[in-house]
Amino acid sequence: MPSAAIGSLIGAYLSDSFGRRKCLMFACFCYMLGSVVSGSAYNRETLLTGRLMTGCGIGIACAATAVYVAECSPSHLRGRLIGLSQPFLNIGILIAMIISAVFSYDKKNGWRYIWGIQGIFSCIQFTALIFLPESPRWLLQKSCKDEAKETLTRIRNTKDVEQEMQTIEVNFKEIQKSIEKSGGGNLFLRMLKTSSVRRALVVGCGLHLFAQFSGVNTVIYYSGIIIQMSGVGNVSSALWNSVIVNCVSLTFAIIGMWLVDSAGRRKLAIIGLLGLFFSSLCLGTTFLMAARYSPSVNTTNDFPNNTCSTYSQCDDCVRDANCGFCHEDIRAVINGACLPVSDTSHLISESGSCNSSLTLSKYSMKWAYNYCPVTFSWIAIVGFALFLIFNAPNVITRHSVNRRQRMGPLPWTLNAEIYPLWARSTGNALGAMTAWICNLIIAASFLSFIELIQSYGVFYVMASVALIGSVFCFFFLPETKNKSLEEIEILFSPKKPNV
Repeated sequence: MPSAAIGSLIGAYLSDSFGRRKCLMFACFCYMLGSVVSGSAYNRETLLTGRLMTGCGIGIACAATAVYVAECSPSHLRGRLIGLSQPFLNIGILIAMIISAVFSYDKKNGWRYIWGIQGIFSCIQFTALIFLPESPRWLLQKSCKDEAKETLTRIRNTKDVEQEMQTIEVNFKEIQKSIEKSGGGNLFLRMLKTSSVRRALVVGCGLHLFAQFSGVNTVIYYSGIIIQMSGVGNVSSALWNSVIVNCVSLTFAIIGMWLVDSAGRRKLAIIGLLGLFFSSLCLGTTFLMAARYSPSVNTTNDFPNNTCSTYSQCDDCVRDANCGFCHEDIRAVINGACLPVSDTSHLISESGSCNSSLTLSKYSMKWAYNYCPVTFSWIAIVGFALFLIFNAPNVITRHSVNRRQRMGPLPWTLNAEIYPLWARSTGNALGAMTAWICNLIIAASFLSFIELIQSYGVFYVMASVALIGSVFCFFFLPETKNKSLEEIEILFSPKKPNV
């Protein structure tokens, strides 16, 4: 993720200097190379190098993709076309989860196949980009007027593009005059000094911030663990449950794609964040119930002096990374014991009735590591599905889940259209960098926060962030649907309240 944040800034430079299309092709190349290096790694250093390459590729793509689509799309379809990335992102996540679930049975080399397969998709995208045109607005910015007109004629499938070309040219000339009047200088400083761009930057980065800290990407990253914690014990079963839940997410992502241009960005952002607020409350309450009604430890283990023997409930036991809950599971959870985890594998205990796969099957014993068996795990899965449903039309991460990304397409759609041409790549890159930095913070601290304030506390914090985000959108986010990129600039002009 740090490499993705850096890649976003690199992508802004490449996108402005060499074009949106070539920038995306370079991103695909980085990802292909990184996948090959990661899949063939035989030490940590090589694996880390491969991960850095793929992360950089993702960051570069984040800086250019939405901008490229926005600059090539007609205004009445722009949100829908940018939003189209979300269903395909969900399809990608779904395929990735299926692949992960399938190869989870291969403990030795499964991860290699997973990394290697990723490179195939970036290779397909690289090939497709060869046949696509460059952004007409970027071509005009580089004084390639004839080529820009030819490209616009091609993507609009009509020769009647004079009015659109004239609008783009007039706007570009006004931008040039504004830059000359301000004396040019550093692009970032010029963005901060221009009130309309400054306001757009606050809105764009703010949307990414609330998207990440409402926990969307985190829920995706740790979906298997969340489902395990809700009571589904087997790792492979948890992964397959994640597949089912993400099928629901995909369905609503497709619905959200059509709503972006019909219902409007502002309304969807507010409704989506309020939905995340209520679904996070649902998840938090479910995990609170799981902690309150956790099975009791009623069987002493063979090592009375270790830390695990001091716990009286399953919830306290499994929150200790060195302990697990061993129980008999015929019709109900009985004879529960908190046992130390084996040094060789977290799938068995160090001693007692759960210290080998043979005893587990012979005596109908179950070993619960990192979760407690409960009878209402379905509530958490429903809450998880609702979380993804309300996320779908809204924000993890266009690319952030490539690993990512999501309040669905909205932050990416808005960041691609709210900046003037001269600041678009940099503004979008700064928004992407904000997403990646926040993503890194929340992903790195999620499990630690679970240990500190328990899982229900984490979801309550996420609910609070989503509620604050909805208030932010209500006061600061204007409606941009059915407006040209040039018209959207007026919405953030000094005539509007400044941030």
